[in-house]
Amino acid sequence: MTARLAGRSVLVTGAASGIGAAVAELFHEHGASVLLTDVADAAGEALAQRLGERATYRHLDVTSEDGWSSVVAELEASGAGWTTLVTSAGAALRAPLAETSANDLRRILDLNVVGTFLGMRAATRSMTGPGASIITIASLRGLEATAELGAYGASKAAVLLMSRVAALEVAERDIRVNTICPGSIATPITDRADFDDTDWEAYVRSIPLGRRGTAVEVAHAALFLASDESSYVTGTELVIDGGTAAGRTTPVTSLR
Repeated sequence: MTARLAGRSVLVTGAASGIGAAVAELFHEHGASVLLTDVADAAGEALAQRLGERATYRHLDVTSEDGWSSVVAELEASGAGWTTLVTSAGAALRAPLAETSANDLRRILDLNVVGTFLGMRAATRSMTGPGASIITIASLRGLEATAELGAYGASKAAVLLMSRVAALEVAERDIRVNTICPGSIATPITDRADFDDTDWEAYVRSIPLGRRGTAVEVAHAALFLASDESSYVTGTELVIDGGTAAGRTTPVTSLR
């Protein structure tokens, strides 16, 4: 296997599970030194220990400016430099707007928007090109409106726009900024009680490829955006959704 990220120093947020864990594992497999961060310390520590050499775990609340200052200082003190950021930490909320409290909205915006902002700000201050890459994880819900996902969709739309702005601002320094927009991915983010009544069988039938995606499939997209293979790609979104955003098919009866 080609070590596509050999020599890269990567920080992954939300790395204890789901997409973040898949990204950390795949990047490490491809030769990167990976700093896994999360607030789920036991799971994060276990993954770092399993990966072994070139993998380290640190506690990070992405909404904390002090937390970001601490992990960035550690990266800089290591002397390895900082080449890659993947902002996977996030949360979802399923509720009609009329039933969404202001505190619920603030919680989602704080984690998904402010957390991503602080990470991008830290990275754009510390990274140097060439080869530097910031990859933000947004969502298909930031591109398409979905009933009962108003707060979540708004937060991910904000991530999209901030990422484009960052791409413009740091392009002259050879730092690339791109966003991945996953569709329905089978991760713990939809294990919350507010998703319990979802008819997943019906949902899957609406996806052209006929299944939900996996965290590893999203990680492979991140690998492309972190590697030199995407050296001329910045300020864009890569949609990983099984064809959902392409349009709609017409349901037919079995009599056809």
